[in-house]
Amino acid sequence: MTLLNDPQEPVKIRCDEDLLALIPHQLGYEPRNCAVLFIPVASGGALCLKLPTPNGSEDLAEYAQQLTEVTATTGHVHQATVVVYSDAAVVPQPEADFFRAAWLGLAVEDSGMRTTGGFVVGPEHWWNLQRFDEPQPRSGIKDSQLNAHMVTLGSCFHQLTPEQPGRVPDALRHRSSGFLAALGRLTEGPDVRPTEDEVPEDFGAVTGGTQHEWVDDEVRYEFRAPACYERDLRRWQDAVAALNSGGGDWPIALSSLTDQHLAGLVISLNHSITRDAIFYSWLTGDQDRAIRAHKGLQASLRDVLSLPVPATECRAAAEDIAEGLCCAHAVLGQWESVPDWATVEAAYRILEGLDLMLTHGLEAAGASRGRDSRCVEGHADVVSARAQVEVYRGRAFTAMGLLDRSTAIAEDREAARTVRRRLDLQDIPWWSTDPRTAWPGDRWWAKRTAARHAHEN
Repeated sequence: MTLLNDPQEPVKIRCDEDLLALIPHQLGYEPRNCAVLFIPVASGGALCLKLPTPNGSEDLAEYAQQLTEVTATTGHVHQATVVVYSDAAVVPQPEADFFRAAWLGLAVEDSGMRTTGGFVVGPEHWWNLQRFDEPQPRSGIKDSQLNAHMVTLGSCFHQLTPEQPGRVPDALRHRSSGFLAALGRLTEGPDVRPTEDEVPEDFGAVTGGTQHEWVDDEVRYEFRAPACYERDLRRWQDAVAALNSGGGDWPIALSSLTDQHLAGLVISLNHSITRDAIFYSWLTGDQDRAIRAHKGLQASLRDVLSLPVPATECRAAAEDIAEGLCCAHAVLGQWESVPDWATVEAAYRILEGLDLMLTHGLEAAGASRGRDSRCVEGHADVVSARAQVEVYRGRAFTAMGLLDRSTAIAEDREAARTVRRRLDLQDIPWWSTDPRTAWPGDRWWAKRTAARHAHEN
């Protein structure tokens, strides 16, 4: 779900082509093989709800009830336009997609909203269901007045959806090999262990040379020395700072980090509790809170399992336990505060850059050596982290596509299972239902970083 926040310069929809041109700008990419509900909200903006295209065999009443629940707190004005995007919608036989769009329109009506229009968009043509015998060239959408206006305002969108790996920026392409080599060195051996200068001398004596772990049916919990998780959180903080100070050209900013630093970012996502603390540091924009939360989460889990506390680990205070509880609520999207979008968006671009470099590097290497199997697993964890951020953006459908891609890269990864379980509990965080608190979009990031970069110069 993507909300169009109150625009600085209002846009005017004059015709069908204008409406269809606005949707990719609002989503940030060209939708494919999905359905979109364009729902105006009372604030003057609009909500784009992206859905799997129904096949028409679903229970209509149950589907309508789900729509009602999803849109209940969005402040909509009880109207929606249905758009079905389909690569199979070609002249002369787009009837199957006409049926799906019409069925979705009925579900919208049953949910309590009025269907104000229905469209099918194929690879070369689009149709208004009120004039289904008049296919229109898709080029008219690109040539529309609104699309030109949006481009003038500085808006743009990607041709590929977030689930599809894109083209590696030139600034990162030449880094793939060195980065992959650094990641391979860190993942050699059965365990990823901290270096001697990062852990107290008695760490090996207390833990037997490895980090304690406990495994339930699905999740591996790793208990780590403070020096380990503080190091990982510090690495992410430094990387986010580099992105936020680098202006609009985030690939250049990301390439300023060393191969070892980039590899460490990937490795940190392999640890369940540390990964949640990292997500918490993005949501809050506060590393100190994330460190306290990590300590509190580990202490709480040790108490539940009746495990001893190693000599190297400081006992958690009551405020650490409270911070850990707040972290658990935040990463689920059940949190009273609003995400620090500057930090979340910088982190997402770091994940995107790591994803692109891993995709390019592993394809070039062939991923045939034993060392590369651990790199492949790290790649899957990076894609799962992207999915988690998409949930925070309110884009659960996009998150599911990324999780499917993560599973295709490496099966049975705990990071992907965790995000799926969270989606089962709650697919849309509360902040995504209000334009004042929802993800401000790619355009916001581009304008924000460009403005700061110009000021700094």
